[in-house]
Parts: sequence; structure tokens; C-alpha cells
Amino acid sequence: AWECPKCRNDCNCSRCKTRKGEAPTGRMVRAAKRPKVNLVQTESNDALMDEIVVPRGTLMTCIAGMKLQSEDVGAAIQFLEFCRSFGEICKIGKGQPEETLRHLTELQEVSSVVADVHINLLSVIENGKDNPFDKYPRHGDEWIRKVGEYISLTFHAEDFTLQCLNQGVSGYRSLNPSCKLEVLNCLCDEALSCEKLRTCIDNKDRKCVATQEIKAATRKQKELKRRYDDMTKTIEGGDTANNEEANDILSQIKEAEEVKQAAQNELEMLKRVHRTTPVMEDKGVKYWKLGSYCNCNISIMRQEFDEENRTKNKDMWFMFTEDEHKVVEDHVTTR
Repeated sequence: AWECPKCRNDCNCSRCKTRKGEAPTGRMVRAAKRPKVNLVQTESNDALMDEIVVPRGTLMTCIAGMKLQSEDVGAAIQFLEFCRSFGEICKIGKGQPEETLRHLTELQEVSSVVADVHINLLSVIENGKDNPFDKYPRHGDEWIRKVGEYISLTFHAEDFTLQCLNQGVSGYRSLNPSCKLEVLNCLCDEALSCEKLRTCIDNKDRKCVATQEIKAATRKQKELKRRYDDMTKTIEGGDTANNEEANDILSQIKEAEEVKQAAQNELEMLKRVHRTTPVMEDKGVKYWKLGSYCNCNISIMRQEFDEENRTKNKDMWFMFTEDEHKVVEDHVTTR
């Protein structure tokens, strides 16, 4: 059943190439005799990218200077990213997220820092306008039981975590750091559905509108300034009509500047909210560009997880050296 290249319409002689409207390859004998010459057709960029060995990195057990169990690293990152996006709305001050994690993982007692974060989140969820600490005292049991009510849908009714939360402070103390982190992140997830945070999340259209308003106001300013410059060159003898028109143009320039400034303020406020999404995904692996939690020069982290069994707090996170980070960053940008 063998067929020659010509019968298969696969012949690369000059005559067949020309007949098909293709350029002849020319004489290859000299190139073939030349050392280290590759006559094989170059593979596509996608195929070459697949052959690149992407480093796995080093398993992370330290976040923001805190020593953690490897299975708690993902939960810690989740909380820090939530605070980076919504900390201002939830009244979580600078340095408080890191201090909260430190107290959760190192102290058995319920510190005021930990209580404050939970109470502020409850206030956001309940859209409270009064002082939340009047309703939920720091050293009382009320805020812990209320947290248990809000996250009850996440756990089974007989779950050990819920039983501990229902006991108040004494029960909360008996939870291990992993459970406390899970409770905190569940409360953060609950807060994401409240009105204040939904307003920030659904801001994409507002960003577009604000950007368009800035561009339109800038164009209007340029046109008005051009007209004003042309007018001032032609005004002679203090012509009243021309002066009135010039003042009108100056007034419009001022109005355009006010519109532009308002839109810039709106855009600046919207930019404070970060929507974190993976920069690259493979089977069971995601690469995230997050805050520099380990090294100021490293921003990409690798997350590994079991797609069939997404058990909570069982993901593994890896960090890269600067050389590994460059390889990963190049790979991400070419995918």
C-alpha cells in the first residue's frame, strides 16, 4: 500500500513545489554538510511552551513572617487578600490582619484584636450603624455565638466547630488554629454577600463610566482652551461681547475640570478594591499574582489542589526563588 511522495501530493522537489504555487526549498546539500544544522521544521510556540519545565517551588510554611502549618497557608492568604480588598470598609486597620493571624495561631486566649475583627465583620454583615461593640462586647460570648449562627450553613449542625462556638469564649478557646482560621474565612465569605461589599464588587461598570468621563472632560478642556487662546489673540480694545464669550469659555473649562476631578476621585476609590483571579491554570494547579507575603521581589505563587476532593485547608502553596520566579513569569506571559 506504499505510495511515493508525489502520489501522496507531498513531494518537495522544485517542480512539484512550483506547480502547487509554493517556493522551492532550493539546494540543501551545503546546509546538510554544515555542522549542527537542524533541518527539522521548527515546532509551534505552543509545543515549545509545553516542553518548558516550570519549577514547582518550595512548600510555603511562612506568611508575613509567621510560621504556619502548610495546610493553613492557603487560609491565611485568603484572609489577607480579603483585608487587602475590603479592609477599609470593614474597619480593619493597617497591620491588624497580620496581628490577627498571629494571635489566632499563637494564642489560646481570645485577644481583643481577634474579637475586634470578628465584631467589625458582624457589623458589616448586619449593616449596623451604631457602635458594634455596644451590641457585641469584646470579652463577651455574644459575638462568638452570633458568628456560629451566620456560618451554620457551612457546617453540619453536629459539627464540632459549631458546638464550640455555641459555648461562647470557652468553646472558642478549644478550637485549634486551623478551625479558627476556617471560622474567620467563613465569616468573611458571609460578608461578601452584604450590601456594602457587593457594591464594591459590582463596580466594573462604574470604572468604565468614570474612565470615559475623564477622557471626555479632558477632550472638552483641550478644545475649550484652544478656542480661548484663539479668542484672546483676536480681542482688540476690550470688546465687551468677546470678553463675555471668553468668560463663558473659562466657566466651561472650570466645569469640565470639576467633572474630571470627580470622576478621578471615583476611579481612585474603585481601584482600592482588588479582584484576585489566577494568572494561569492547569489541571490541579493555579498560579496567583498576590501581595509579596514572603519576598518583596516575588509576587507569583503556585497553588496545588485535588480537583476531585477539594477538602478545605488541604491545598498546598509554593513560593519561588528569584530565578524560578523569572522562569514562571516568562511562562505565564507566553501562555
